[in-house]
Amino acid sequence: MQSAPQIADPPRVDVASAERLVVVGGGMAAHGFCKRIIESSQRSRFAISVFGEEPRPAYDRVNLSSLLAGRPESELLLSPKQWYQQNNIELHTGRRITRIDLERQLIHDDQGIAEPYDHLVLATGSYPWVPPISGADSPGVFVYRTIDDLEAIQQYVREHDAKTSAVIGGGLLGLEAAKVITDLGLATTILEVAPGLMPRQLDAQAAKVLREKVESLGVEVHVTRRTKGIVPRAGKLTLEFENADSAEVDIVLVAAGIRPRDELAREAGLELGPRGGIAVNRSLQTSDPNVFAIGECAAVDGQIHGLVAPCYRMADVLAARLSGEQTEFVDDEEPVELKLLGVPVITLGKAIGESTSGVVVTHAGKDGYRKLILEQGRLVGAASVGEWDDVNLIRMSVAQHKRLWPTQRVRFLRTGTPFAAGSGLPIHQWPGCATVCSCMGVTRERLGVAIAEGHVTVPELSAATGAGTACGTCRNMLCELVGEGPEPVNVRGSKVLLTTSVVAACLGVALFLLPPIPFATSVQDAWRKIDLFWRDGFIKQVTGFSLLFLMLAALLFSLRKRVKRVSFGDYGWWRAVHALIGTAMLFGLIVHTGFRMGSNLNFALSLTFMLLSVVGGLAGVASSLESKLSGDSAMLMRAWRPKLTWLHIALFVPLPALLAGHVFSVYWY
Repeated sequence: MQSAPQIADPPRVDVASAERLVVVGGGMAAHGFCKRIIESSQRSRFAISVFGEEPRPAYDRVNLSSLLAGRPESELLLSPKQWYQQNNIELHTGRRITRIDLERQLIHDDQGIAEPYDHLVLATGSYPWVPPISGADSPGVFVYRTIDDLEAIQQYVREHDAKTSAVIGGGLLGLEAAKVITDLGLATTILEVAPGLMPRQLDAQAAKVLREKVESLGVEVHVTRRTKGIVPRAGKLTLEFENADSAEVDIVLVAAGIRPRDELAREAGLELGPRGGIAVNRSLQTSDPNVFAIGECAAVDGQIHGLVAPCYRMADVLAARLSGEQTEFVDDEEPVELKLLGVPVITLGKAIGESTSGVVVTHAGKDGYRKLILEQGRLVGAASVGEWDDVNLIRMSVAQHKRLWPTQRVRFLRTGTPFAAGSGLPIHQWPGCATVCSCMGVTRERLGVAIAEGHVTVPELSAATGAGTACGTCRNMLCELVGEGPEPVNVRGSKVLLTTSVVAACLGVALFLLPPIPFATSVQDAWRKIDLFWRDGFIKQVTGFSLLFLMLAALLFSLRKRVKRVSFGDYGWWRAVHALIGTAMLFGLIVHTGFRMGSNLNFALSLTFMLLSVVGGLAGVASSLESKLSGDSAMLMRAWRPKLTWLHIALFVPLPALLAGHVFSVYWY
């Protein structure tokens, strides 16, 4: 069970003198606010009371359908009732607040009891919207929002032996409701009034791919289908449409959207948003200075947020404001990362309609549909339907508006990913600013701090940071983070590899750019004793065959990685010795040639060897640094290192033939 962290010794609250902080609403936003306010330094100022309509404490609505798989209800609770008691929070379940008296600062419940407040937080959430369809209140027609709704659906299916169903709505809620009903074993039809599924998040092509994947699972989908009535007949429900023939099913789920619960605010005279919701400013304050609103019921500057992440951010901001901090709620482009009927659907950053100057790059392949949105060459949005292994890198790039180079665009069009093979980073090497848990806004840095503080298991890490407590899609990354550990990888011989690789790359360039070492101009010149290395045939044979021996030794030390049977010794040191011998060969080549590239065959041999050295040096630099860097630099190293390694190998292929030709020409002529 993912519960809020326990407080060993919660601050004492003098109820008689404390400010009365009343929270109306017992859902996820209310729980998030309580969790944050008790962690603040000003906790002892407030006597906190929470009033919820449902008969249970706050629970995870995002994973509500997991109850059908046998998950106990207790595991869905965000915190048990004991947590509220231990943290001096007065929890009232099953009590509906019916009226707010702003003048007297009182709330009234359905039992006729009035409660005073100094600060009132409205976290009343939202309710399922039912379109104006005649017969929508018939037996067998349900909404899907709460545990009680799910239990009522299960009971009806069981008692009426239902076999067929229809879901009105093809958005996020509709697809989730379709999963619930199919998990109960019913044949399901999705009815969406828009031209495609998830019309608020996906473009036409993505919606088409999603529809194909959903239909491949056996779920029937009808778009542009306008339902006008539901008629009960002989234990069945007949759906009547404006633009199609009627259809008969056993049960109907209406999941056409949600609307903010703003009736308390409306009746009290609080200002509402232009599209409903309780109007609040960036401090989450309503038109009454003592009343605040957070979550799905709040309209921040007219904007209503229906996802978990912004609701929790509102809770953060309000808790900070009430504790004396000066902070404001900031709208972010909210990611959607869900598995709908088992099909991964992801939207990150801006949508097409939100980017008036954006360039859209798409890839459609056997794995699904992917889309990138670029503004001035930078990645500002992405969407996909289907599995996408590189989604973590895409999420980081969108969050940081990273530049996407032309070569990366071409790679994305061809392969479906802008990143080269091997560029994916393990999570313990992510930059600190990278978001790991999108729902809770938890960064890699925050997780690292929690691990350093001793939270070394996934439950402890989740409890300390909130990561993985909403949709749960990041829990596999938390497992990787805890399993791998936060320490960087220590590769043996990396310093030797780095030093020799830099020297090799520089010498290789010098061989090409520097002029030949001149011969002595006189037999009396002392330099004549040195340039003997390039004039005397025997000495040139000695230096030449020494180079051949070094090349064979370097080749031998490259077998540690290439041949599986060669497994003794540490690979890092084998690689370092390989680089060291390669650098020694360059010094030997200078002794052998005096910086003379030669002509024809000799020039080809010298040029190939020079390129082999430069590319090998760069590959060595990348190999030595990739385990020490993080973020973009590590991604760059990991992207280029395999390319440089294979180019290094490719340049070696013609070298034996060129070398044989060189030896043959020397001895023949």
